Amino acid sequence: MAFFDKLGNTISAAGKDGLSKAREWADTAKISVDIKEREGAIQKMYRELGRAYYKDHKDDAAPDYEQIAAIKAAFEEIGELKASKDEIRGIRRCPECGQIVAREANYCSNCGTKCETVENVDGEVVDSAEAEDAAEAEAEVVEEPAAEENADSDDVEEKE
Repeated sequence: MAFFDKLGNTISAAGKDGLSKAREWADTAKISVDIKEREGAIQKMYRELGRAYYKDHKDDAAPDYEQIAAIKAAFEEIGELKASKDEIRGIRRCPECGQIVAREANYCSNCGTKCETVENVDGEVVDSAEAEDAAEAEAEVVEEPAAEENADSDDVEEKE
């Protein structure tokens, strides 16, 4: 009988030890998740701070960080790529708000800005702003994100 009592005590002790380890793992996993959430929040704040700094200092004559010029160049490249994509798809955009405007529309239905059209030498109707840009090297710049916009937004555009 002593054998069974000893065996029962051993099993009970092992069960308690296993339960203790399981609680320990659960508690550390919960803490790890909390740590990751807070690190994610910090990363988001860093992005917002960087975005705000860029917005405040993008027009500085001699910016403190060379990344500002790199960001401006990247925005310009994005604008050119988006303009190329729109051109391929036959999309016309409002020069003020960037919303898609019908080819035959004279005004933007979103903001009311006049969207003039002109005919090019081939008789094709094009946006007057596009005609001017084509004459000046066809450079389009994207609008920068507002500080309150989501940091993961893919449709960030900058205008200058």
